[in-house]
Amino acid sequence: MVEKHIKSLLYEHDCVIIPDFGGLITRYVPARINSTKHTLSPPSKKIAFNEKLVLNDGLLISTIAYHNRISKEEAQQRVAAFVHQAKDNLQAQNRFELSDIGIFRYNPERRLVFEHTETDNMLEDSFGLPEISARPVRKSEEPAVLRTLIKERQKELEEEKQPLRRRIKRAYNVAAGLALVGLCASAVYFLSLQADYNLSSLNPVSFLKSTEHTAREIDEQEFFAAEMAGAEAEQSTQEAPETVSADAESMALSNESEGVVAEPVDEVIEEPAVEAEEAAPAHIIYTTDGRSYIISGGYARLENAEQYRNTLLQQGHEEVFILLPQPGSRLFRVSLADFDTADEAQNALNTYRKQFGETLWVLNN
Repeated sequence: MVEKHIKSLLYEHDCVIIPDFGGLITRYVPARINSTKHTLSPPSKKIAFNEKLVLNDGLLISTIAYHNRISKEEAQQRVAAFVHQAKDNLQAQNRFELSDIGIFRYNPERRLVFEHTETDNMLEDSFGLPEISARPVRKSEEPAVLRTLIKERQKELEEEKQPLRRRIKRAYNVAAGLALVGLCASAVYFLSLQADYNLSSLNPVSFLKSTEHTAREIDEQEFFAAEMAGAEAEQSTQEAPETVSADAESMALSNESEGVVAEPVDEVIEEPAVEAEEAAPAHIIYTTDGRSYIISGGYARLENAEQYRNTLLQQGHEEVFILLPQPGSRLFRVSLADFDTADEAQNALNTYRKQFGETLWVLNN
């Protein structure tokens, strides 16, 4: 019973902790080619074990209680009985097997070792993808005498066709040249027929000048946009510089109409870029803030936590935060709500469980 819930949780989560026993951690394995068997395997998940992850995070117990419609105390007793049975098997037989997951053993140093058995592909993105066999295609071998005769015949045919090939190649080059000249002449003729088009527009020097003028206008627009952004950033602290930047902007706009290029472009554009790089995402909690969070899931990688957060945002839930791993943990926690005290979070926990399931729990940050 407990094994079935552990396996189902490994499909959806990157880490499943078995209280007082250890934690099972999954990692992504890309598609691979077996050159010996000539097979191509799809992407999958590989499971590892960490015996130091024994702290109960409530995920396994809440899942068992929710699916079996029992209390958490009864679910905790079932997990404790499962762990007791696993340790007894390890002591008696030095072996304990989780069906379709892996085998536990003790090494000579009495450390618990886990061996993953790849029976089912637990990566949801690879559902239904089989292992493909790709046998190499071998060319059928021919007798040495027959190969010699074929090579000699091919040489004779090449010597016979060589003059014909030369004539065909020469005729192809002449036809291609005539076609190119005809296309150029036709293009010039049709351009000359237009009322607002003349042959002087084909001058490459005038084209380069117009391109340079367009690029200059784009640079001036970027410069004035940076000037306006800098003026808005300093509006709350300095009144006089705002007037000066506005005057400079109006002078720059007037210079733009006269074809004047502003010089101090680099100094103005660099400052907003540095400030943008130093800005941190508002939805990620970096430090301990003393608040209590309702946790919906834990992930070993930040990318997976961001994907789950985007899913919640698409469902209409607005206040979704990501808490960085705490000391002694490697999981990125996804929070649905935060409160000032733990009592407020516990009181609101049942309300959120009606919408998101019984696997929610409270984390005091």
